[in-house]
Formats: sequence, C-alpha cells, structure tokens
Amino acid sequence: MFKEEREIWKDIEGFEGLYQVSNMGRVRSLDRKDKMGRSLKEKVLADKHNNRGYHTIALRRDGNTEYRLIHRLVAKAFLDNPNNWPEVNHKDEDKVNNAASNLEWCSSKYNANFGTRNERVAKAQRQPFYAITSVGHRYWFESRNKAVEILGLDRRAVYRCLHGKQNHHHGFTFEWSV
Repeated sequence: MFKEEREIWKDIEGFEGLYQVSNMGRVRSLDRKDKMGRSLKEKVLADKHNNRGYHTIALRRDGNTEYRLIHRLVAKAFLDNPNNWPEVNHKDEDKVNNAASNLEWCSSKYNANFGTRNERVAKAQRQPFYAITSVGHRYWFESRNKAVEILGLDRRAVYRCLHGKQNHHHGFTFEWSV
C-alpha cells in the first residue's frame, strides 16, 4: 500500500532562524521582523531552475543574497556524509526530485558515471547534422566529433551553433539533419 512520508523541516546552516529546508526538497522562510520592524510571515519559497536544470533558491541575510542549490541544502540537512564526499547524486537521475530519499553523497567519479549519463551523452554526440559553407555547400556529419576532427573546429563552438547560441563558426553555419 501507499506509504505517506511526513515532511520534516530543519534549519539551513548559516541561515538559522531565517530559513529551513525539508526532507521533501522545499525551502521556507520563517516568521521574523525585517529591519524596519515589520512582521514577515512564514512561507514556502518558490525556487528557480539554473542553467543546468537544478533547482536553486535565493537566501537573504544582512542585505546580501546567496543562491544555493536545493539538493545540496537537503543533503547537508538530512544525509550523513561520513566519507566527506564532495557531490550529491540524484538516484533517479531527475534533477528536480530533491527529496532526501532520492539523494546520496558521492565522489565526482561516481556521480559522472552514474546511471544512463554516459549513454545519453554518447547519443547526443552522435546526432547527425550539416555544416554549411557561406556559398551554400552542405556537408553531412554523423557526429560533432567527426566534424571537429575533419574540419578542425572547436567542439564547444559547434555545440553553440547547433543550439542557437552562436550564428557561425569558421565560416560555417550548422543545422540538424532530420
């Protein structure tokens, strides 16, 4: 049968009395008075995605704002780290599932090789595309690696062009082969 998990809240290290994080991956501000003496009510805060797909939260103290990764806040509050591992892994590979039960402390190597990451990266690098010259000649490549090797291009620049972040590179434009 379905087991209901109770939400547990703990203070965020360095922000005690201001903010708490829950074992379910939510962050809340606590009741307090601001600098002007106005009462601020407790509320669960809205998070944002960073450019890598992780949920972040803005924490304010003494006029300063710090942005923190929610999965790291949850791990620090709820998971033991006896080996002093530097990274936090999402067991289900879903970057937005920040429940403590879905997280584990790990080494950088373990995190980089966990689950289907390597297969997903390899598949993404095998997507065929066209390199198009300024006069319209189209050259088909089975992968970014092949184009980089044959044409002497910068891998990151080709990626930026294919993803619309850059218009051209070394006289070529690029488009996906459908």
